Amino acid sequence: MAAESPSSIADKSACVAAQVRQSRLSLCSTGYRLQSVDSPTRTLVLGFDGQVFTETGSEVEDQQTVIVHVIAGIFKLEQHRYVLAVTDSHCQGTISGKDIYEVSGVCALPLDYDSGKTAFQELLQEQITRASGDKSTAAPRKSYSTGDVAGLAAAQLADSSSADTNDYSTGEAGFRWLSPQISRMFRPSRESLTSGTEDGATRPSTPHTEHGGSDVVETSSGVRKTSTSLERMERRVVEEIARVFSTSGMFYAFDYDLTRSLQVKDRQVVDGVSEPLACTADRDYWFNWHIQQPLLTGGGLAWALPLVQGSVQIGRCQISKDDVVQISVVSRRNWRRIGMRYERRGADTNGNVANFVETEQILELESKQESGQHADVGAHPTHIASFVQTRGSMPFFWTQTGAGLHPAAVVAGTDDSNATTCAQHLQHEISRVGRQVLVSLVEHGGREAAVGTAYAGVVGRCVASEMIDARMVRYVPWDFHHETRGMRYENVQQLVEQLRGEISSMGYYWRAGNAPLTTQHGIFRVNCMDCLDRTNVVQSAIARAVFNEQLVRLGVHAAPELGLAAHAGLEPTLNRLWANNGDYISRQYAGTSAMKGDFTRTGRRNFGGMVNDATYSLARLWINTFRDYFSQAVLDFLVGNHTASAVFRTLIDLRSREPDQVRQMASARETAVRTSVAIVVRDGERVQLACVVQSPMALDSLKIAAAADSVLILTDAAVYVCSYCDRQQKVSEFLRIGLSVLTRVQYGAYITDTRTPQCLDPSRNHGVVLSFALAADHHSSSPGNGFESSFAAAQPSVSSADGEKLHFISCKVASEAQVVMQHTPDDAKSAAHPTLQDAGQPALVRLTRLENQAPDLLTECLCSAMLSLKLAHGDTSSQFITDAPIISVAAAKQSKTLVEKMTTRLHNALWI
Repeated sequence: MAAESPSSIADKSACVAAQVRQSRLSLCSTGYRLQSVDSPTRTLVLGFDGQVFTETGSEVEDQQTVIVHVIAGIFKLEQHRYVLAVTDSHCQGTISGKDIYEVSGVCALPLDYDSGKTAFQELLQEQITRASGDKSTAAPRKSYSTGDVAGLAAAQLADSSSADTNDYSTGEAGFRWLSPQISRMFRPSRESLTSGTEDGATRPSTPHTEHGGSDVVETSSGVRKTSTSLERMERRVVEEIARVFSTSGMFYAFDYDLTRSLQVKDRQVVDGVSEPLACTADRDYWFNWHIQQPLLTGGGLAWALPLVQGSVQIGRCQISKDDVVQISVVSRRNWRRIGMRYERRGADTNGNVANFVETEQILELESKQESGQHADVGAHPTHIASFVQTRGSMPFFWTQTGAGLHPAAVVAGTDDSNATTCAQHLQHEISRVGRQVLVSLVEHGGREAAVGTAYAGVVGRCVASEMIDARMVRYVPWDFHHETRGMRYENVQQLVEQLRGEISSMGYYWRAGNAPLTTQHGIFRVNCMDCLDRTNVVQSAIARAVFNEQLVRLGVHAAPELGLAAHAGLEPTLNRLWANNGDYISRQYAGTSAMKGDFTRTGRRNFGGMVNDATYSLARLWINTFRDYFSQAVLDFLVGNHTASAVFRTLIDLRSREPDQVRQMASARETAVRTSVAIVVRDGERVQLACVVQSPMALDSLKIAAAADSVLILTDAAVYVCSYCDRQQKVSEFLRIGLSVLTRVQYGAYITDTRTPQCLDPSRNHGVVLSFALAADHHSSSPGNGFESSFAAAQPSVSSADGEKLHFISCKVASEAQVVMQHTPDDAKSAAHPTLQDAGQPALVRLTRLENQAPDLLTECLCSAMLSLKLAHGDTSSQFITDAPIISVAAAKQSKTLVEKMTTRLHNALWI
């Protein structure tokens, strides 16, 4: 949870080169070359082989180049690695004389020569067209057309790229609430994309799929072509990444650090030569930090630039003949628990909360009387003042599924875990910005009461148990909807008056010239359910009160008793900035502009605003249903929480996953293995290998109906297959097969799902089939659940070589969050005293090296261990281990019903 020091980003000795502002991008045979516009002898090379390095030499003038503003990062998907370049941006204005830019267009260039050449030529032509002023044919880069080039031949793109661009740019506003796939239904049809194959035989294990193309085709020349379905999914990911960076409020500056407030920057000022922002930026608000790692670690530090997701709104107002005021509202969104509205609520185990945004209101005053010059806000304002607030989801474990317009919120954690997480969050914020005034705007009754009451209880528990200092926290509940019912939004001023003492004691940061005069002590942390609409109204009201106090303190207020209305244009300007700020943050978290924006913008609530709010509610419901799950997965991928495979899986499951879900799953599975071993393994038996599997838990069946975990345990005397109930944390049923009756073990591909290329990969989908005879020393055990009777009723379906009737049970090895354990005795004692191996209960330890192996390798290790044990028991059968598919790709597809096939095709048509 603690912020990492900026100096840890890179070696301090590397922070001597000035920040590169713009670069000329060119394509060479080994990669992309980025040549600094300001210093043409400085060059960065992004190699196709993944290497990143700098060059120093003369300027190359005979190559075709395009202007790139920022290298946002480098990321890798299943097929290609990409360079994400900012190609379009516009200046929002200046703060302290430094230009602030908003990203409006990006380009994802494949780090592959053939695909990269096509994308580069398209980008080059686009910039030439735009420079010539021919707007009829120039499409904005946010059309994402370059995302379509990955993996496709140049000839295909030559015919389709212009059509793709027009498809995405025409009527974009009309369909911005729809998912990209559903939106296309209302647009002109796109030319189908196919991946042609060369002459040559296909591998039997990867036949044609119903996704519209082959999964993996290997030609006679050894050239491998990837599946059309994988291309579609990769293109969708690239399109979504482009949308995130070009339409959701990404801001940057070359010489102004947007990740830190003025007070923090002045406290941490660094003397000496100008450094790249990568050396000083706050990593918590550096949105593209993860995908910029290749630059930070590969010599491209001067090209690395923090992008901040949030809002930057700037306005100016002449308040008197001699005084000009500039107001800036800067919001920076923390990415630690970034996400969409119903996909991310509450806190994680590290104390990071959803939709955590720090908002800074900056006042810059240039006075003609003091400067002796024409009043203008330039590089050196006479006075500059800053006031910071935060917003964020309630800091404990709670969830809210997006079912309907008003879904109920549910407290998820225990009292102890919620208090620990809340304390973790508040301690971090106290150490960072000081005393916390927690203003909670949730309803005291109705559907919000459960989490609102829990929040008050959790904070009280933290204080009572001295997990946080009571003097550093104040909890202020204020039921916004109750207090403003009947459109009486002027009652918000009552809350401001209630907080007037806190506002005065908290203060604000004020600097005259280069001399700090006052500092801010503490912060208002405001929340509602979404931390959007109600929160923005209250934060703007608090900021307005502070702004009025600042004008009085500066001595330029004409009539303090009249407030901001004393200066024509000042109040409308401030209202507009805060309303725009609320719209940006709302679109990033909920997909629409902020509700109650009419009050924030005009100071009055009206019927038209209520109609707009109803429209936004319906739009948010649509977005949450059809788009948020995928947007969440892509955001998690960009900040390093998920892999590309997990993002692709989201297109199939139609749901996102928590960032630490794999870790939590591994922890739960370790508990399952330990509990299963403790319950079922007989005294004196030693565990040789135990791992997590999925099993039908029925004799003579290969079909796995549910994805519930089972545990396979191999001891020196038997094999156990246990069904484990995670909720009750107990073994619900198990089967013990003595090694003496274990007749045959088959291992191989075990394909149980055909919806994604990953599901069809035999190395990721492997399992074993254990064949055995029902003999006197074998039994099943199921305390009170009828599992034993199902075994007794099963008829043998396999015969051994001597005609003995056999049964079998199948197990598919888990491919994610695998846990492998064994009993490990003290080797030295075991060698000297072999009988000590049976003495006492040896410890279970995890075999992390095996856990990180692919499922096919794990099954081979499991079979090898079984064979060794059988040989130790005197069994020398040459047919004990069989390597053959359990369910092949072809068999899995053939077994699908007509309904399943139609469902898959409809799913792919809509979502992939």
